[in-house]
Amino acid sequence: MKMSQAVEQSLVVLVMLALQKDDLPVKSYLLSDRLEVSESYLKKTMRKLVVAGIVEAIASKEGGFKLARSIADITLLDVYEAIEGDGSFIHATQLADRIFLNQESNKPVEDVQEALDVAVDDVLSVFNDAEQDFKQRLQRYTIAKLLRHVSAADFEKIDWRQVN
Repeated sequence: MKMSQAVEQSLVVLVMLALQKDDLPVKSYLLSDRLEVSESYLKKTMRKLVVAGIVEAIASKEGGFKLARSIADITLLDVYEAIEGDGSFIHATQLADRIFLNQESNKPVEDVQEALDVAVDDVLSVFNDAEQDFKQRLQRYTIAKLLRHVSAADFEKIDWRQVN
């Protein structure tokens, strides 16, 4: 499984927005500068977070992006699915079926078809179980948990609009 950099970048943006002083919106160019990515690329990522209801886009002179809900209500699964989609990342190609065809009849070799079907089902079952475990773990981990060691006494909120 491969995950895009946009997932990590989204998590960093969410932490930045969570730590934003007075929950003021932060402009996309400030976020893209801090992440060292193009603003157009970041806007595409932010759009996915807005559509998922994780981030709110505020259109005004002082606008930008801010969290749409509490950090206790945003899970890593929310972020992953906003960026990568909520479909399965397991996709069978039926390669084994094509490899074990009788070349003359273009039909599966009878001796191996049943064993092949069982093996393919077993493999897909293992991968599907692993995917469910992965998503369940992401569902249990929130942005609040990510920031659990940051307390008001230890950390003063940042105004990203003023940071150079």
